[in-house]
Amino acid sequence: MSRTRVAVVGCGHLGAIHARLLAGRHDAELVAVVDPVAESRARVAAAHGCRPLAEPRELVGLVDAAVVAAPTGLHARVSLPLLEAGLDLLVEKPIAADVEEARAISIAARRHGRVVAVGHVERFNPAWRTAVARVGRPVVVESARLAPFTFRSLDVGVVHDLMIHDIDLVLSLDPGRLERVEAQGIVATGGHEDAARARLVFASGLVADLSASRINPVVRRSLTMWSGSGIASVDFNAKTVDVIEPSAAVRDGSFVADAVPPAERGGMKERFFADILPLETVAVADANAIACEHDDFLDAVRTRRQPLVTAAAGAAAVEIAARVLEALEATRFGKTAGGRAAGTIPLYPRRKTA
Repeated sequence: MSRTRVAVVGCGHLGAIHARLLAGRHDAELVAVVDPVAESRARVAAAHGCRPLAEPRELVGLVDAAVVAAPTGLHARVSLPLLEAGLDLLVEKPIAADVEEARAISIAARRHGRVVAVGHVERFNPAWRTAVARVGRPVVVESARLAPFTFRSLDVGVVHDLMIHDIDLVLSLDPGRLERVEAQGIVATGGHEDAARARLVFASGLVADLSASRINPVVRRSLTMWSGSGIASVDFNAKTVDVIEPSAAVRDGSFVADAVPPAERGGMKERFFADILPLETVAVADANAIACEHDDFLDAVRTRRQPLVTAAAGAAAVEIAARVLEALEATRFGKTAGGRAAGTIPLYPRRKTA
C-alpha cells in the first residue's frame, strides 16, 4: 500500500495531537506541519521528523492531503486555496466560522472533486455508535457538554466550541427540518457566550435539549436518548453506555404499576431495573476516536468515497449553530456602567423575516 502524504495546518493543542497520530501510521507519511509561529511549528516538526512550514500554500505539490487545525476563523481562508490546488482535507470542527464560509467550503469540495471530512470526532466515539445501534429512533435527546475554562478557542463561543458536537450528533439521526429554537446563555469572560442551553424542535417530532459550558468546574460529556424501544445514556469520557429496555410485561401492557398488590411492591421495587425495565451496562470496545477519524478520512482519500462526516454535514451543523445564536438571549455577569444588573440581552443579529 502506498502511503498518503499528509500535513497538518495549525500546531496548537489539536494540531499537535493530529500530527502525533498521523506520524505513527503505516499508511500515511507526515511530510510537514504549518504554523505562522516559528517556535510552534519547529517544536512539532522536530518531534516527528517532518518539515516546518510557515504558509499553507507551501504544501501544494508536496502532499496529497492535509488536516486543517488552524483557528476556526481561518478555516475557509486556508481550505479554499488548498482545495483548488487539488488537496483533500480533514477540517477540524466547526468547518467554518459562519454559514457562508461553511457553504463555500462544501461547494468547493464538489466543484474540485475533493474529499473534505469534518472533525466531528464524537461520531467515531465507540460509545455513541453502540448507543445508536441499541436505542432505535429517538424522540428526545438530552446532552451536557461541560468543561473548565482553558483559554483556547476564544475566537468563538461555546456554541461553536462545544455544543456543535451535539448538534452534529442530533443531525446524524436525520431528524428532519428544524422548526423551532429556544436558547439562553451566559457571558462570563468578556467575549462570546461561555455557557448555553438550547431546545431544538424538529419536524419529525424529535426534541433536543442541549447544554454546553466552558466555565464548569469539572468535565462532563454525556448524552441521553429516549425512544419507544428504550433509553440509552452515553458517557463520552468514560466510553460507557447504559441501556434501559422494556421487559415483555411492559411491552405487552400486562405490567401496570398501580395494579401491583402493596405486599409485592417492596420486592418488585428492589428488582425494578432487573425485571421491569432491565438496565444493562453495555461493553464498549476501547478506541481512539481521532485515530478512527483518520482511518475514515484516509480510506476516503484512497477510495474516493465520501467520508462519514462530509463538508455538507459540517455546514449543516454550522447552520443550526447559527440558528441557536440568533435565538440566544444571554445574561452577562457583572454590572453595566450605570451600576444596574446587566440582565438578559441578545448577543447576535436576528434573522430577517418577511
